[in-house]
Amino acid sequence: MVLNMNFNLSEENQLFLDTVRNICRKEIKPLSEKIDNEGSIPKELLDKLAKVKLIGITIPEKYGGMNGTVLQSAIAGMEIGRADISMATAVYYLLNAGWGKIFSKYGTEEAKEEVLTKVTDGKAFLGVASTETGGGSDLYAIKTVAKKEGSRYIVNGEKGFISGVTEARELGGGHLTIVKTDPSKRTKGMSLIYIPAQSPGISVQTYKNMGRMGISTGELTYDNVEVDEKYLLKGENDGYGLLIEGFMTARTLVSSACIGAAEEALEIGIEHLKKREAFGGPLARYEGLQFEMVELYTHIEMVKLMIYKAATLIDEYENGKKVDLKDINMAVSMVKLRAPEVAFDTFKKVMMWHGAMGYTKEAGLEKGLRGVTSYLVGAEGALNIMRLIIVRELLGRDYMPYK
Repeated sequence: MVLNMNFNLSEENQLFLDTVRNICRKEIKPLSEKIDNEGSIPKELLDKLAKVKLIGITIPEKYGGMNGTVLQSAIAGMEIGRADISMATAVYYLLNAGWGKIFSKYGTEEAKEEVLTKVTDGKAFLGVASTETGGGSDLYAIKTVAKKEGSRYIVNGEKGFISGVTEARELGGGHLTIVKTDPSKRTKGMSLIYIPAQSPGISVQTYKNMGRMGISTGELTYDNVEVDEKYLLKGENDGYGLLIEGFMTARTLVSSACIGAAEEALEIGIEHLKKREAFGGPLARYEGLQFEMVELYTHIEMVKLMIYKAATLIDEYENGKKVDLKDINMAVSMVKLRAPEVAFDTFKKVMMWHGAMGYTKEAGLEKGLRGVTSYLVGAEGALNIMRLIIVRELLGRDYMPYK
């Protein structure tokens, strides 16, 4: 285990945390308001994050990455979420980190040399396209298909609620896309294919979200899009397992970003309780607010430790140690279930501590509430899906509400 018996980070990872925190405070935090107001992450910031290898942190050094562990990725995710509570920068980070890991593990050498070197250099965006507007969390119901013709796949279908549709189009890059290559085999007939966003036949429609303004969300429509077979990951009909593996890391990183944002909100709240005076003294002396503060801090710390556990279990499993996949599924699902709820509750309570000021943009809190809500309502896995995964591991598949 990377954690010792006191549940502290190793000396190496504590140093990594301190370094990343300093970088994020210097480079990201001063731009957080601008990112939310202007609706994009400055290219200059991406260049700086790429220079210190925070973009594509999990990608091997061969392709310009850091070859970081999932635990280190989660640590960095917390600090990025803390620095930009709108979650926009965190979303950009975690998609490249989570799915860059899958690409670097299962992609062809030719595709990795072409794509991952640009991702780590901040010159291409890498996301995932699994959700469809008619299916939501029901992966069995996806309708996007890819038919093999010679050395190419012809893709037709539509994906919805996909992050980074504009960034991939304008900056370069694309999405790891789950498609049906043998519709008769349900999940055993799915493949994961990287589809360059600038391919002919792709059209984009963006949504107007309530939060995460600095990164786009929208629909991708594929109309006879030709994709070279070099972009197929692992093998034909192996996609479902790769997607689930990718979600293990992605959901852990989502949770880490939510908890990082919650930590920042609570720190803002504590400072406010100390400084704001009412009825003859600071708000911090009132027991009702003290107890709320304690509850929030306790929940944040508990989820943070579970994130460390989930990330460490994934790292140990991938390093060949004897780890039960059931334990990983449970840990990841628990943190994805709780982290968005804890973050949302933290922002809500801290805004209430500020009174009417908390409702203003000047207080700097509402963008965090809007940002973490995306993960509360379902991004990277709906909360009830997390509950179903936990039910499956506790009771077995025979007790699932569907087969």
